[in-house]
Amino acid sequence: MTKAVSSGDPQVGQLAKGQLRTIDAIAISVSVLSPGMAMQLNTGGVAAVAGGSTPLSTLLGGIGCLALAFVVIGFTRRMAAAGYAYTYVSRSLGKPSGFMAGWLYAFGFMSFVPMTMAAVGFLLADLLGLAPGWWIVFFVIGMVLLIGLSIVRIHTTTRVQLVVGIVTVLILLVVAIVVTAKGGLHGQDASAFTFGKTHSGGFNGVFYGLILGITSFIGFESAADFGEETANPRRSVPIAVLAAVIFAIILYVWVTYATTIGYGVNELQKDPSPWVANGVAGVAQTYLGTFMAKLVEIGALLSAFIVCVACATAGSRTLFAMGREGVLPTWFARTHPRFKTPVNATLTVAAVATVLAVIVGYGFTNNDLGQPFTVYALMATIGTLAVLLVYIGLCIGAIPYFRRESRRFNPLTHGLIPIVGAVIFAAAWYGSVYPVPAAPILAAPYVVLVWLVIGIGFLMWLRSNRPDAVDRIGTILGEEGGELVEALDDPGGGHRADDVPQRT
Repeated sequence: MTKAVSSGDPQVGQLAKGQLRTIDAIAISVSVLSPGMAMQLNTGGVAAVAGGSTPLSTLLGGIGCLALAFVVIGFTRRMAAAGYAYTYVSRSLGKPSGFMAGWLYAFGFMSFVPMTMAAVGFLLADLLGLAPGWWIVFFVIGMVLLIGLSIVRIHTTTRVQLVVGIVTVLILLVVAIVVTAKGGLHGQDASAFTFGKTHSGGFNGVFYGLILGITSFIGFESAADFGEETANPRRSVPIAVLAAVIFAIILYVWVTYATTIGYGVNELQKDPSPWVANGVAGVAQTYLGTFMAKLVEIGALLSAFIVCVACATAGSRTLFAMGREGVLPTWFARTHPRFKTPVNATLTVAAVATVLAVIVGYGFTNNDLGQPFTVYALMATIGTLAVLLVYIGLCIGAIPYFRRESRRFNPLTHGLIPIVGAVIFAAAWYGSVYPVPAAPILAAPYVVLVWLVIGIGFLMWLRSNRPDAVDRIGTILGEEGGELVEALDDPGGGHRADDVPQRT
């Protein structure tokens, strides 16, 4: 294993080892999912086009992410690395592709930070009965708190994330149980899982809705970013990734189904605006009263803040990993002297998020959405499109990687499943650009493509001027190899631990 780039400074390239347990890894992945925020804010965007077929969009997004989960688990059983996507793609598709994966992944998660903190600002102003313009004040206050939580010992932050996650999920479960038990507006309706109830029409409606549907799932795999800080990562991280995605599929499909029948499947097909305007809180108001509706909004607020912290920590670790290997300035690899967290990368993410929120909120506001929701919608779409390209790369790269590294290549788990994931993510990308969305959301794919071109140009400069940095891409790992790799890949194969050679 290649040694880390050394600057002679003990605060460069040194993360706190073994700080996280399995429950902490699960908390990280679930908190990035942000169920409270995702169901209250994201589902309205899906319903705007998917209408009464919103549960189908949610289910398809979940299937794609489940396929990706198998891919990520296959990688994490072999290696632990900060900036997991950057490292895994470099090991599967080559170092240039790995650089682009890190470039896009860090950009995507940095986009999610202003998105989620804008939601915090809006929800808090609304709950306090203040004018919408107060959102930016609460945004700045939230960013200060985020910096503190992101730099302290990471296991302290995960405890907070876990508590908030449990509370917000319980609120959603109460709503889903009650609305489902009452049968919604017209009783149970399986047509919500067909293409025939979309608002914008058939397949286009469902696949256009996929982009925000998948936004709700993005981050389920983020425990892999903390592999170097997790005790026994090849056991804990796979458990966290699989637990998070299965949990999300069950919860999201149930909640979106309950919300769909709550508003009425046929009614949403004709006019999804009640869901767009009121989210899950609208059906909570109808079926459980004002108190529960307010609880849904409070849960969304807390969930939005926690996911903002989680996105900032995930994005900062990708910057850290790239800085440690020298493809970005080593300044990003500097860690806090006491807490051993990537302090410079974290401060960068916070600063960029604040600047983007101001630029988008005050420079590109869609009057129909308002300042905070323009930030939310545009940055959510930009971030998701960037991360989807990384997900596609992970799925495609998994096939040659596992064929090369696995003693027994399984065409189903190592071939077909990654292809399913790549196809669903590609369909979501297509659905986000056709039909063409309204301004300013229509700018999102162009922003991502410009960032992609800049990354390619920077990579070409690196190859010409600093080829040694390119050679280091994906070489620094917290752990590699390990027992039972093949047995875990093929649990039905009957392998014993002593049959499996260790890879080092």
